[in-house]
Amino acid sequence: MTLGLPEHLARESLSRALGGAGHWAAAVCLGAALLLAAVSAVAATTPIGAGPERQRAALTALALLSAQALLLFLVSRSASVTLTVLALVAGTGAVYGLTVLLLMSGEVEDVADNALVALSRAALVLIGGAGVGSGIAITWAVLGWGLGEAAAFLGSATAGAAWSPSVPAAAVLGIVVVARVLDAVSRRVIDRRETALHRASQQTRELTIRHDYEVRAIARLHDTALNHLVAIATAGSGPVEERLRAAIRHDLSLIVGRDWAGDHAETTAAGTSGAAGADVGRSDATWTEGGGTTVLLDAPTPLADALAIAGEAGVAVRVAGSPDALRALGPRRREALEAAVAQCLVNIARHAGVDEAELAVGAGDGAVTVVVIDSGTGFDLDAVPDDRIGLRTSIRGRIEQEGGTARIWSRPGVGTTVLLSVPEGGA
Repeated sequence: MTLGLPEHLARESLSRALGGAGHWAAAVCLGAALLLAAVSAVAATTPIGAGPERQRAALTALALLSAQALLLFLVSRSASVTLTVLALVAGTGAVYGLTVLLLMSGEVEDVADNALVALSRAALVLIGGAGVGSGIAITWAVLGWGLGEAAAFLGSATAGAAWSPSVPAAAVLGIVVVARVLDAVSRRVIDRRETALHRASQQTRELTIRHDYEVRAIARLHDTALNHLVAIATAGSGPVEERLRAAIRHDLSLIVGRDWAGDHAETTAAGTSGAAGADVGRSDATWTEGGGTTVLLDAPTPLADALAIAGEAGVAVRVAGSPDALRALGPRRREALEAAVAQCLVNIARHAGVDEAELAVGAGDGAVTVVVIDSGTGFDLDAVPDDRIGLRTSIRGRIEQEGGTARIWSRPGVGTTVLLSVPEGGA
């Protein structure tokens, strides 16, 4: 039972509740004993009573029980080992004093099951069994029961009477032990359950990280290999241009590196711009805006590379919108969006069979949106094989990893429209 609380808090709460219940049960026992002692003291003052000796005995019993009750009150207000020991000592003294008083007054011949002594001894066991931990509580409860038995034995010996164990005290000890054992068993069950849940949660995190790594790795390998193959194929026969060689060397250095599946937006920009002065970034890609022309970006980016690759493949890309919209994204989120758009343009160059495409960028409602449109051959989305990773990983997988959405509309003979949207900000 967790009481609607987290399991680690529920355990502590239940344990403290058991301790509080023990204190209250001890208070009830001592309250009943004090009531009996008070009634005896009042009865001793009546003509029917036995006189001053019985009254003194009743008042002494009342004082002993009051001292035990006072220590119980202090323990319940501020539990500590010192106060618990003092409460057990006071209870032991009360049991011894009550045993001697009752036996020497001649009212009883055996105090094993006498109400006053039984209630005092029960309170002694309950005070000891009110600890927080189950094992500690059982140990202190047994200690309280043992001290009560020892006090009754010494009191009986002092009064010259026979001693016998108390059944009520043993019953109270049994109840405390059973309750605490059940609490300990439930704790172990909860601990095992928490361990299993923690292990499952850790495995889930590991699987998520592994899946994220695999998606990034597949997308990067697919993009670099495919882009370079397209560039080589469109370059025609003869030697490969130096700037293409530099781009291939740079991407190869990323692939064979230890962090080849990571995010390389900044690395790519720095590496390509300095690759033997080869102008790998193709910063001559332009952005049409309101009838004028502005530079797309000052630094090389996946989108600038994709525009240049598409141009080399004979596809003219009409780009509209504001380049400032991309600046609302964090570096990693921006790289993912541009890489996905680049894959769309590469797909148009390879499969669409057209010589022009449209690309529009905009921002609104807390997101940056890019639309890529071509009027080429199109395709049937349902007929795309599962092993084709271009759409599934390089486009949709990238965008979804950044919390965005990728929607694709296409029909054979009509063309394809891809809408990519990612939230602003991000890493």
